[in-house]
Amino acid sequence: MSRISDRPASPRSRPSLEAFWERAAISKLQAKFAVAKEMEALPRLPIEQLRAIAFQYRYFTQAFVTDLAFLVARCPEGPLRSLLGQLVNEELGEGDPERAHMRLYDRFLYSIGAIEPGTPAGQLREQAHPRVRALIDELRDRTAHRPLLYAIGMRGLGGECVCGVYFNVMHVHLRRHPFILQHEAEIDWAFWDIHAGHADLEHNELVRAAVREFLHRDDGAQDVAELSDGFDYGTATWDSFWTTVYTEHVPEHGRRGN
Repeated sequence: MSRISDRPASPRSRPSLEAFWERAAISKLQAKFAVAKEMEALPRLPIEQLRAIAFQYRYFTQAFVTDLAFLVARCPEGPLRSLLGQLVNEELGEGDPERAHMRLYDRFLYSIGAIEPGTPAGQLREQAHPRVRALIDELRDRTAHRPLLYAIGMRGLGGECVCGVYFNVMHVHLRRHPFILQHEAEIDWAFWDIHAGHADLEHNELVRAAVREFLHRDDGAQDVAELSDGFDYGTATWDSFWTTVYTEHVPEHGRRGN
């Protein structure tokens, strides 16, 4: 498995914001086709392996809201900070812990048998794959310590926008699994109704508009290179996560390129 790294430093022209949006859109489209090909194997997996893959996703759901909160703390006052604060509020259930997205995802996991009811939080934390834990720790460190535009590109765009591609594709293939089809009426789909529906698409447009305003303060566009580098790292992290769980749980013949 290849290690995620920053792109090597080399002379390059300053990218425009429009060029960045175009490249980001192409990256998302490429990711959608690549992930769709990989996830074709999901309906054929034994249910135990499907549960294990779905379970590891919970750690990214758990970490995302905290990283967004870091961005809120770092951003100056303005539309982007307010929007990120709104997203944090939504992720936390808008005051209702039972509607927090982490709680909704765990309810989905309970309903497919991936988590036993009453499992202590500490025990759940210990079940994170070491590589998944390392990926999340690195995202947290970069969110807190890299330049703000880099962190916004990585977590505000690479996290908020690109994860929707993965969730949508995974949702489609999950619902084709024989176990899921047999028990569909008993499964709690509330998390997926949010993240594989129109809400994430609306968030993408809101984040894009707020980032545009942030970059064009002081009557001139700031350098987009940091934003672009952060976006690249964020999207590479999602790919590395999927590669990790896929390698662990999907038979060799079902992997991409075989």
